[in-house]
Amino acid sequence: MVTFTIGEEVLLDGERFVITLRQPSPPYRYRLVRTTATGPQVAWAEPDDLAKIERYTTPVPDTPAV
Repeated sequence: MVTFTIGEEVLLDGERFVITLRQPSPPYRYRLVRTTATGPQVAWAEPDDLAKIERYTTPVPDTPAV
């Protein structure tokens, strides 16, 4: 099971959200918030519904060799 932290950016259905709250007891769910052109959007999701944003966590060889 993947865990997430408050303030972490995650993907839910391909959309980027920020985690603002984690329910402290089962069933563990996360409250997510994102900004849209029409205002804020709030969603609740279970850990299995979320994905980490890979470009933040996958190393990339972008430093030139010295």
